[in-house]
Amino acid sequence: MQNSDKESKNRRMFITGILSAIIYGLWAYYVNQGLPTALASSLAQAISSFIGGYLVAGIIEFTFSITPKPWRFPVSAFIPYAITLSIYALVHKLVGTPDILSTILPNIIIGTPYFILYCIKLEKNDALLLRPEPPTV
Repeated sequence: MQNSDKESKNRRMFITGILSAIIYGLWAYYVNQGLPTALASSLAQAISSFIGGYLVAGIIEFTFSITPKPWRFPVSAFIPYAITLSIYALVHKLVGTPDILSTILPNIIIGTPYFILYCIKLEKNDALLLRPEPPTV
């Protein structure tokens, strides 16, 4: 991977992490507002969403690269993000979030289809790499 490609990938991962932190952190505050744990729930969600947004794509890429077909797509599309969602739920349990499901529901609704589409894109990219070059005349 060229240096500029790596920088672009890191920048995309960072932007994804920041957007995830803002969107999901604000959602966590909204669904828990008025409760004494609202700020802790919001911060827990923002921090875990930043980490998740930043790292899950890389974990999915790694999983995709080491898992053989026909398991590559389902394992890559579902296992890394399911583990991430479980970690989010655990963090909320630890900080005392009363309604964990409502707090992480946007992650489930938005993130799951996003990472399925991400893996579809990886499949398409892989197919393009495996396609032979047309002969030159």
